[in-house]
Amino acid sequence: MALWPLLLLAVTWLPGGCDREASGVSPPAETPDGGGGTAAPGCAPGELTTAAGCEPAGIPLEACGAGFTPGDRACAPVLPPAPCPAGTMAVPGEIACREVAPCGEGAWGDLPVDEQTQFVDAAYAGTDSDGTEARPWATLGDGLVAAAPGAIVAVAAGTYAEDVIVDRPVRLWGRCPARVEIAGAGPDTGAAISVGAGADATEVRGVAVRSAGVGIVVSGSSGVVVEQVWVHGTGAQGVKVYNEHGPAQLTVRGSLIEEAHTVGAHSAGAELVLESSVVRGTLESGESRGTGVGANRGEGDAPASVTVRASVVEQSRGTGVYVIASEATVEDSVIRDSTGIDTDAAGMGVFVSLNSRGRPGEVAIQRSVIEGNEEAGIFVQGSSAIVEDTIVRDTRPYPGKVETGWGIYIIADVEGGLRSEATLKRVVVERSRDAGVVILGSGAALDGLLVRDTLPRDSDEGNGIGLAVASRGALHGDITARGAVIEGSRTVGVFIDGADATLEGVAVRRTLPRASDDRFGRGIEVHSLGPQAGRGRLALRSSLVEESVESGLVIFGSTATVEDTTVRGTRSSFDGFLGNGVTITKDLGDAEATLTGVRIEGNDGAAVASFGASVALERTTLECNFIDLNVETELGTAGKITDGGQNQCGCQGASIPCRAKSEGLAPPAPLPETL
Repeated sequence: MALWPLLLLAVTWLPGGCDREASGVSPPAETPDGGGGTAAPGCAPGELTTAAGCEPAGIPLEACGAGFTPGDRACAPVLPPAPCPAGTMAVPGEIACREVAPCGEGAWGDLPVDEQTQFVDAAYAGTDSDGTEARPWATLGDGLVAAAPGAIVAVAAGTYAEDVIVDRPVRLWGRCPARVEIAGAGPDTGAAISVGAGADATEVRGVAVRSAGVGIVVSGSSGVVVEQVWVHGTGAQGVKVYNEHGPAQLTVRGSLIEEAHTVGAHSAGAELVLESSVVRGTLESGESRGTGVGANRGEGDAPASVTVRASVVEQSRGTGVYVIASEATVEDSVIRDSTGIDTDAAGMGVFVSLNSRGRPGEVAIQRSVIEGNEEAGIFVQGSSAIVEDTIVRDTRPYPGKVETGWGIYIIADVEGGLRSEATLKRVVVERSRDAGVVILGSGAALDGLLVRDTLPRDSDEGNGIGLAVASRGALHGDITARGAVIEGSRTVGVFIDGADATLEGVAVRRTLPRASDDRFGRGIEVHSLGPQAGRGRLALRSSLVEESVESGLVIFGSTATVEDTTVRGTRSSFDGFLGNGVTITKDLGDAEATLTGVRIEGNDGAAVASFGASVALERTTLECNFIDLNVETELGTAGKITDGGQNQCGCQGASIPCRAKSEGLAPPAPLPETL
């Protein structure tokens, strides 16, 4: 088949368009979903190729974490329907709120006492205390002094208004947090319980802790365990582990930390493990945000290491989890309902950043749910993130930053010249605001990503973009997406701004116009940042773009290679722009596209429209489109289409010659840079 000569017609375009030169052409017949092109070997667009076969984008049933239920390619935590009252808790898998620990019977409950146990009872009024059950110590300090290394200090009901200092390995066990409280007596610079050097393997269990300062602090000791403890109402951090007095490691298990100030559970240059616990309602203090769980470097520039496992971090007044130049792992957990305190401390779910010395942070998030946070569900700057089998949903704009509400935001540190790197595997991002996933001046690998129902931003009803990648200054943005689905976006499904994008086996579906003015609705859009800043580059393979508005795929001053892909069902916009399958236009730079093995069908406008751009077609089928090929001059450059052979036009079995025409159409306007 040879392309007919370009007909440079000086005609006036009408909203109704112009018919193809073939009689009796009917609208295209329905094509099965996912048809057309060749997906990743054996798989349809929107399916990830795995060792077990083809896996639809999103989270498979078996990948949901313990305490989570699967459904609709996502996971939901099993938790009570309403927040728990003060002093009670529930972790994933529990449907009712409960006390932190049972109290048992008797003065010391069910504690495993032995002959070395030192008994403490604030109600004992005798003067003959010797630490026995009959003559207990009246203060914790006396009990700790008398305890042998490794011995249990059993604490009866009561309020102990003292600052407890642990300088040897002991097991401080209260009857239960509902009846035993350690109320720090020191100033706001002190701690209710301090575990210092020489106290490796110390345990604190079954008590409530409050303080004008820190609740529990650990430094210089490792193997320390805080279990079934209620830390509440502290004037500073709820629990803190740091390395000022030597290496330190703390495990917090089965505990509740609520209404601490600045940070609920904090590690500085030390190791912190939070298991089966709840950190709730951390409050700001002065200009410091309230963070649920925090990690930053300590003495000697040592990084912190934090693990959050099978836990809930909620209602933080600032950030759920922050990681500054350190590393964190989040597994089988829920981070939700963080709210901001000002424009510099909005309520993000997870925040990962470099420090002032340019040292990056690292986070790994697996089998978790991050929901109902403000500004961003996950925010990574100049750092790295690996997110797997996780759902990020219902991110809200912060009232002071109404143009936010992003699901996942990966950004370079432009001043420091440091890119971020992200891996998102089988991640679901839904009902975000403004944009679902954003990659700015950074790199990302996106496998099995599902982004759906991205909503417009609150400020002006703009955007609602599913996936965006852009370069920033000298820092180039690039992504590779395989087996991904981007559906129900607004304005643009996938937006590429002066960056590189490789999309393989990707489905971009049902892109809607911008809510503010009913414009755009493009499936994929590629921009140039200009001749010096660099063009956008798209490689689109084995993919599907369907049910877009105005253009399924549009290239502005950039380059695209499209192989074994279907573009179909593009509708015309309300303001009269025909629904082109593929649009290539000269803009800030030259535009080029190569289409090989592509099927373009059932579009309201042209299958391929070139505005001053160079387009090469080979083994491409143009089926039941209003116009086969539209070629126009743009910015003084004539459009050009090259026939590579084996191209075919027609409709419903009727084959006709492919015609390249000039209909006098104007190119669409590029989407303004808004990210």
